[in-house]
Amino acid sequence: MNINELKVLIKSNFTELPGTNFSEVQDATINALVSHFELKDLTPREIKANKNLIMALIEEVIDEVLPQKLQDRVGEFAEVKEYARDAEVVFNLRGRGKRRAYLTIKKGQRGGMYQAARLDELQMALPTWTETVGVFVTLEEILLGKYTLTDLMNNILDGFVERMYVQVIEALQAATVPAANIGSGQGIDNGQLDSVIRVVAAYGAPLIMGFHNVVAKINNSGFISGAYPNVPGTDLDELKDNGYIGKYKGTPIIKLPNYIVDETTNAEWLLDESKLFVLPAGEKPVKVALKGDLHIQEVEHPTGSVEWNAHKMLGVGLLLANNIGIYTDTDEAGE
Repeated sequence: MNINELKVLIKSNFTELPGTNFSEVQDATINALVSHFELKDLTPREIKANKNLIMALIEEVIDEVLPQKLQDRVGEFAEVKEYARDAEVVFNLRGRGKRRAYLTIKKGQRGGMYQAARLDELQMALPTWTETVGVFVTLEEILLGKYTLTDLMNNILDGFVERMYVQVIEALQAATVPAANIGSGQGIDNGQLDSVIRVVAAYGAPLIMGFHNVVAKINNSGFISGAYPNVPGTDLDELKDNGYIGKYKGTPIIKLPNYIVDETTNAEWLLDESKLFVLPAGEKPVKVALKGDLHIQEVEHPTGSVEWNAHKMLGVGLLLANNIGIYTDTDEAGE
């Protein structure tokens, strides 16, 4: 098996096809790697001698798959683009004639606070920085069958999606929107939320993004007088299966993940859960840039243990035209 055929086989570990037996694909991949790199005994010395070559091949395949995997998760409201390491990160704007000026939200400097700036050109430039995620699946574990390439991919994907979501929320929190775009109430005040949605709908088909505690309170009950039960049956099924409804009066709802900061008490969360963000999905206001090649680096600890880190240059920004709505659940704001 030549190197291109080996790449195709590795990529098949990340592609879910109907009727595919993944255990067979995983076994075939390990056997092909063992055969191609002549790791007949799978000894630590054999693996160490070929580690860089094998990881470079895996990195290349993951780099091809990662953008689409990210797009699958955030494609409803975000545009994901790839750039070469030496390329300028620029998003060309469509429908420019419909708006006089845009407002962009992006980091002012590496690791700095998000800042707003007026955009009077046909392009939006984004700064990038290097994000690192811990990878807890090693090459030895993959070749020995303890974990799979899919586990490795999920480690990397989940890590970068987490970092991207954090950057998106930080950018949204930096946005200063008109008073007409803001609503609040104890729990969900349908009148306030409807008003925010109406404003955003003028810029494109709206969608609601929020965290579990608040999106779980959104409901379509009470809109048909005299009906019993006064809630759509599909909503009851979604609440049973997911814990929240998929649409509010025709507006899609996306539940965002949050992350525990203090794993000792499990009491501190990374992101403020009190806000719902209403975005025009058709406009794809969130811009995500992936720049350069993915690099997986082995890091040895003083104790002798090994951790693998995946590095990727990433940029996140928002393209605004008074088109972002924010609803605050005051019951959650003090928590």
